[in-house]
Amino acid sequence: MTHRNPSPEEKLALRALFENIPQEVCGDCGGYHMRACPRIKRQVWIGQGAGSGARTEVEYFDNWDDTEVIFPEEIFDEEPE
Repeated sequence: MTHRNPSPEEKLALRALFENIPQEVCGDCGGYHMRACPRIKRQVWIGQGAGSGARTEVEYFDNWDDTEVIFPEEIFDEEPE
């Protein structure tokens, strides 16, 4: 995993993407991301796939790149100025 340390300017830009702090994070990585969770290596679904089926198996990468994941504590750790 690669943790970033966003600057105050980056935090403001990221906060601008959200009207409110999202109440739910990804159940697999604990962050917010636009595409499939980068932590997941493989998953098996029954039913009609992701979204309408049920996941029966999940395998995670041992090491994964989290540079595209926004973690709540990175940007919502203090009140905006």
